[in-house]
Amino acid sequence: MHPEHAQLLQRIVNFTVQQALIAYSEEIGRLDKDSSTLSKQQILRLLLVRDTVEQNLQEIETAASEERAIALTVLSDLDSHLKKHAQALVKDDLLADCRQSRRPPETDWWWWLEPYCSKSSGHKLDRLDWLWNILSASCLVGSASFLTITAQAFSSVGGFDLLQSLSTISQATGLVLVASGTLTDKGQQLVKRTLEKLNIPTHFHAEATLGAAALLLLGSYGVYNSLPQLSQYYYQKGVTAQRRGNLYAAIEYFKEAIAFDQNYSAPHTHLAEVYQNLEKFEEAQAEYQDGLLKGDIAALNGMGTLILAASAEEEPEELGALSGLLDAEVLFRIGLNQVEPDNLYLQAALHTNLGITLMKQGKAAGDPDVDPKRLFEEAGEHFQSAIEIEQSLDAADLEQTDAGQGLAYCYLADLYEQTEKEEEAAENWRLCEESAYPASLEQYEDILRLGGNAIGLQLETKHILEPDL
Repeated sequence: MHPEHAQLLQRIVNFTVQQALIAYSEEIGRLDKDSSTLSKQQILRLLLVRDTVEQNLQEIETAASEERAIALTVLSDLDSHLKKHAQALVKDDLLADCRQSRRPPETDWWWWLEPYCSKSSGHKLDRLDWLWNILSASCLVGSASFLTITAQAFSSVGGFDLLQSLSTISQATGLVLVASGTLTDKGQQLVKRTLEKLNIPTHFHAEATLGAAALLLLGSYGVYNSLPQLSQYYYQKGVTAQRRGNLYAAIEYFKEAIAFDQNYSAPHTHLAEVYQNLEKFEEAQAEYQDGLLKGDIAALNGMGTLILAASAEEEPEELGALSGLLDAEVLFRIGLNQVEPDNLYLQAALHTNLGITLMKQGKAAGDPDVDPKRLFEEAGEHFQSAIEIEQSLDAADLEQTDAGQGLAYCYLADLYEQTEKEEEAAENWRLCEESAYPASLEQYEDILRLGGNAIGLQLETKHILEPDL
């Protein structure tokens, strides 16, 4: 014991406090003599003595101020000696092992001496901690970016389903935990205790934190990278709902698909078809235009049908109607030139729509230079082409893409009526009743105008609106 401390301790009246400080001073003295070969038992004895000092100090709270000052002066000097030996105490994770058995609170700082260690004299692996911390922070920034993108995609249509909620919550929780453990003192202590419970040595804590941050980055990137697959998933659900006539559910699914993959054109076109069926023409036009910008030929066909529907609102002899029919014709011809050879359903739809356009042009022709007969003949050729293509579709394709099919029979029947071919007209009206599947209210109304209520009552309308609704 230091002579000066011995003199001061003699002036403390409280025997318990005096003996506790003497015992602490003796332990510090042993530590000063040799701190290079400390055992776990020696460290535990030292720290438990310091616990006793802390407990007994409460007994002199009501003592004279001079006695309290003496006790605190001696304790301060002894604590300073303890902090100087912090590196020896934390060496080889001895102090961390002692904490495992004692579980002390953070307020008992003498059990947590790592902050008092010299960074330059730590474990050789700790020298690169600054690099691991920078990499951890970089991983967290990347994770936050991916999480923000996915969260925006999940919330863009007004809410989260169970899958989306679980994904977002798990990513956000991991981000908060790793970020707090890397960037805040309190978080670092929490992470340190957690790693100690997992028996991970102190000199590997920075590396372990980097590993957790890297795993979080990989997880966030995995979710971000899966957005196109999620887009496909919701797109297929939308197509199924659309085929069943559940149009409002289809709208939500297609919006989800668009939110998860902005570059995916098919959901835009299908969403436009649903809007068109619900007579939301402005919304339909916006979605068709988006599909056109992405090079979707189906969007080109849809835009043509939208123009065709608008021209039907005009009187046949009016200039606006003819102009609209010509615009629609251009779109359908471009579509037939660019459609993929294996996309038989779209080819049939383009032939049917082009035939309708030419037939209506023939009915509206007022220009002596325009030959209605020639227009009717070409329209009939396109209707026949559509019928041949649809007949070539196998049963599986027909079941999946039958909305809008069979309409060529209906228009061909009307065309035969225009050219006074009664037998051919009757046969095609029969085939129309059996095979036509209107894909929208516009098509259904058009067939009613052509063939009357008797034909309309026989048509299958499951693709226009779900029967249960």
